[in-house]
Amino acid sequence: MSVVFTSYNHSRYLAQALDSLVNQSYKDIELIIVDDCSTDGSQEILKRYGHYPNVQLHLLKQNTGSYVKASNYGAKFATGTYLMFAQCDDYADPLQIQKLVKAFEGHENIGVVYSRSKLVDASGIVLSDDFIGREKKFRERCKTDTVITGNEMRRFLSFACVIPNLSAALIKRSLYTDCGGLSEKYLVAADWAFWLELSERTDFYYVAEPLNNFRQHPTTIRSKIKITTQIIEIYTIFYEHIAKYDLKSSERSGMKVGAGAVWFWYFLESKKTWLSSFMQTLRKTVKIDKFSLYYLMMGSMLHIKEHLSTGKRKIA
Repeated sequence: MSVVFTSYNHSRYLAQALDSLVNQSYKDIELIIVDDCSTDGSQEILKRYGHYPNVQLHLLKQNTGSYVKASNYGAKFATGTYLMFAQCDDYADPLQIQKLVKAFEGHENIGVVYSRSKLVDASGIVLSDDFIGREKKFRERCKTDTVITGNEMRRFLSFACVIPNLSAALIKRSLYTDCGGLSEKYLVAADWAFWLELSERTDFYYVAEPLNNFRQHPTTIRSKIKITTQIIEIYTIFYEHIAKYDLKSSERSGMKVGAGAVWFWYFLESKKTWLSSFMQTLRKTVKIDKFSLYYLMMGSMLHIKEHLSTGKRKIA
């Protein structure tokens, strides 16, 4: 079992994150730490973990430019059957890896196991969890531990990134290799593209217990990237997936409506920013699909219907 832990200028969270990994109940772990040339003292903290026999330290002297490149770099050193990409601002339940590994038992067709995540603030105070904000179909399907087929997962991923962070999942390393790793052309949603790619290759297993703590704070990657860039990146991921795979007409339409739904989700997050970026975003989405405005309207209707039925907004 290999854990690739990527670090960049989040020194405040490192001790909690790494302690949660080195103290896992499951002991057969190699922990590959990659610091992407941090400038905030992170490397000095990371050096404290160099004495652990199962820890490899890779303190880069030049920044790679993205967490995706740093993650792929670390994965080159992985030898385990299973692979996890742990983010430096998240932290794990002591039983997380043990329970995720166990979920693979008896499920030959499963390539990814992931758990529900608690959403915590900068101080580690629990705000909510990601399951509460999911669409009704997902919540009905995943009330308890369950297998999610690849087709079902593609459908869920067409509306929201239902595996909201890499730290919540274990992946068969052979599948990661077959996919060619995480796509380095994406700044924000490389994980989303990765899960979609895997949905065409394998089934997933959902553990309903929250075993991962997903940090919400003002210095995340998303907070640094313009909303238009984020929307277009997700649009590109969806439409490239449609072009790559021989999907049914209904599946293609579902993903296009999903792209519109994700665009509208950003309106629910920040109306002022969304409105100010609308025309720029529209011009760019029309280059991808001349009917993007139509799919935005259809996606908006999906969100409104979901909101009226549950009273909850989605976590993309």
